[in-house]
Amino acid sequence: MFGLLMGAFLGFALVGVPVFFAMGLASLVFIALSAGAVPVSVVASSLVQGIDSFAFLAIPFFFLAGELMNTGGITARLLALANALVGHIRGGMSHVAVLASMIFSGVSGSAVADASAIGSSLIPAMKEQGYPPAYAAAVVAAAATMGPIIPPSIAFVVYALVSEVSVGKLFLAGAVPGLLMGAYLLVTCSIVARRRGFPFSARASARQRWHALKDALPALAMPLIILGGIVGGVTTSTEAGVAAAVYALLVGKFLYRELSWRQIARITQESMVNSGIILLTIAASGIFSWLVANMAIGETLARGMLALTDSRWAMLALINVVLLLWGLALEPAVALVTLVPVLVPIANAYQIDLVHLGVVVVLNLMIGQLTPPSGVITFLTAQLAGAPLSEVFRQALPFTITLLLVLLLVTFVPALSLWLPGVLMP
Repeated sequence: MFGLLMGAFLGFALVGVPVFFAMGLASLVFIALSAGAVPVSVVASSLVQGIDSFAFLAIPFFFLAGELMNTGGITARLLALANALVGHIRGGMSHVAVLASMIFSGVSGSAVADASAIGSSLIPAMKEQGYPPAYAAAVVAAAATMGPIIPPSIAFVVYALVSEVSVGKLFLAGAVPGLLMGAYLLVTCSIVARRRGFPFSARASARQRWHALKDALPALAMPLIILGGIVGGVTTSTEAGVAAAVYALLVGKFLYRELSWRQIARITQESMVNSGIILLTIAASGIFSWLVANMAIGETLARGMLALTDSRWAMLALINVVLLLWGLALEPAVALVTLVPVLVPIANAYQIDLVHLGVVVVLNLMIGQLTPPSGVITFLTAQLAGAPLSEVFRQALPFTITLLLVLLLVTFVPALSLWLPGVLMP
């Protein structure tokens, strides 16, 4: 029966039906073929219940904060700071892409927002300095995968609500793995740059670095506001999203004075549309998840897997394989709402910490955003660079391998994810 539900969903998705409609139609097909075993009233109630959570309001506000940063001059100042710090290293602009993404990730919570904000400014600059367009697109796409890992994270909000795990703990759990991703990507940039003789900029003076830091300080304060509020118990994740959006508005409009009221209206509209697509998907997943839970698929799979192996590490390896394959085909939001309800009973059966599992799940799905055939981030940066998609995928291969190494570390060394939340939110 589960095969029928998933087969219908994938079938609708493959012929181009929007994901939220595909999930809803697949559920209706399943209910129609269940010969009355599942009441049709489940559709209406599950649609409402799927999205009936105050915490989901965090999603549009984090979208809004990221867009306000990009248009309000905050992103440009973060790029200037990153260039002042690492632009003089061989292949300096690729290092700037990684460092700027690490900083920007602490505010936006979205890989697509990071790729768009950083790529639209940095890719043309890299091309002017003589970097191959495909490489410029690849490094920006790879760096953007840190967006949903370094807190805050829209993906972690969705995972937390599906799995009933603390959003604050998940945000903290992503900090060390996210910094590890950045460090490994910087090393990869350095190796590739030295082998290919990429250019570098003149070293910034101490005065120039100080001015860049002073100019970017308002932007650097935002992650502290978000995380400090959540960890300190002052704000919920939704209230932190509101604070981030208001802060970005005030800085862009009144401090940097680069936001007009017309731009604010446009940004608000675009953020509503983008977050609406995710929320519609989550609402449609309410029916889907109810059917999966009703069939007890997670418990059935857990029993079957326990018969195969009783090793927690073997199960984590298998989960990674499943997630990598799933992430190749579907967007993270869809994968989260369809897979997590199945994975939670399995994790409980193997005593896998759900916070640790959350980081593993999201990191897997981010790697899927970098690789074919879906590769949403790579599609975006390839368009920004005007480079052939196949060449961008090829140039991204060293970074993909690097991220897979980080995934192995995060998977099999749980302390990387669990240490910080254990210290700050015991």
